[in-house]
Amino acid sequence: MTSHATGSNAPSVSGTRGFLHGLVGLSLLMGLSIGYSRVITTLYAVKMDAQGWMLAAVAVSQSIGMLILATSAGRWVDAHGARAVFIVGSAWGMGVCLLTPLVPNFAALLLFTAAASLAMPPRFVSINTIFLSRLQELGKQRAGWFRAAHVIGMTFLGAVLATTLFPMYGPVLAFWGAALIFGLNIVVFLLGIGRDRTAKHDDQRTGRRSSLRQLFKSTLAKQVAIKEFSIQSLNAYFAFYIVIIALRYLHMPARAAGFLVAAQGLAFVFTLVMAGKIAIVYPRGGRILGGLMVMGALIGLATSSATAEMYLYASLLGCALGLLQIINLTEFAALGETIGFSQAASVNALAGPSGGVFGGLLGGLMEHWIAPQPLFLAFVPLFALLALAPSNTGAALRA
Repeated sequence: MTSHATGSNAPSVSGTRGFLHGLVGLSLLMGLSIGYSRVITTLYAVKMDAQGWMLAAVAVSQSIGMLILATSAGRWVDAHGARAVFIVGSAWGMGVCLLTPLVPNFAALLLFTAAASLAMPPRFVSINTIFLSRLQELGKQRAGWFRAAHVIGMTFLGAVLATTLFPMYGPVLAFWGAALIFGLNIVVFLLGIGRDRTAKHDDQRTGRRSSLRQLFKSTLAKQVAIKEFSIQSLNAYFAFYIVIIALRYLHMPARAAGFLVAAQGLAFVFTLVMAGKIAIVYPRGGRILGGLMVMGALIGLATSSATAEMYLYASLLGCALGLLQIINLTEFAALGETIGFSQAASVNALAGPSGGVFGGLLGGLMEHWIAPQPLFLAFVPLFALLALAPSNTGAALRA
């Protein structure tokens, strides 16, 4: 009897495993396309002698599309299905990358960068809709794998590839390489997950599509959005300002400053991959532990000056944020069960990048009054509240 059951389930298990591999591979490629495009855009702006406000304008234009189209992308997924929306978004990004280096002036670069950012919401919401709808089947302990692959592609592979190819081949071939990566995204989507049943419309919830204001009337939506905003704002603040802190205030060599970013990123990815079981079995305890770890890391980063201590606290911060990220991803899946997966993906697409923009701007806005290193302490009360706040999704996480 047992043998028969096992045999009948084998294709399903094999199909789920193949789907998981395809999803993780696509997430890696999506991260690569974003990270690579952002770095070559920055390098191109520097090549044009852009400074100060011009570089800030490029940074903002890279995120503007996500802020504008996050909720619209969810409606498109409801109406046309994740497959069509993902392909159109990727094709748009591919076309913009082909055109960007052909008009070599800063105004055109800014315009094309903003246009390219419009490709991100359709792609992000499509793939997240599929991911959230299948998370129960894939195993919630693997929730961090998807995010880890994206971070590896964006933070590590994208930066390395961009800083290698741009100096060697110049802007034209570098941007056409970005177009090629966008095209490869389409191929991998179609071969890996695009034929799956979850790539179709979310017909049951299409009629329930809410406006942004109505969407955030849900207590659960507000909870997970605030947590995602907080995680990504701290991640962005650390990634940008830790280099400035290390070089300008702690007088570390440039290489040591870079290793601080790498230490936090590697710890974040390691935790996303390895800590899923803890986060799912003990969601409440995991959230409290993650919050306490964040607070300890923030106090250390704000007060330490020794290189070894900074490495330790950077790694601790990465582990803590990774643990909180796993829990929040599973809460997004629980949110999707109540309001629709495309709507939950829209909340994710809006909250995360908004937090990233806020974290990136915070140090610059406050630098006249407070140095960036002690400003880490401003995040302590926020994460204390998040760690102790009651959650409506504890049962869902263990389901």
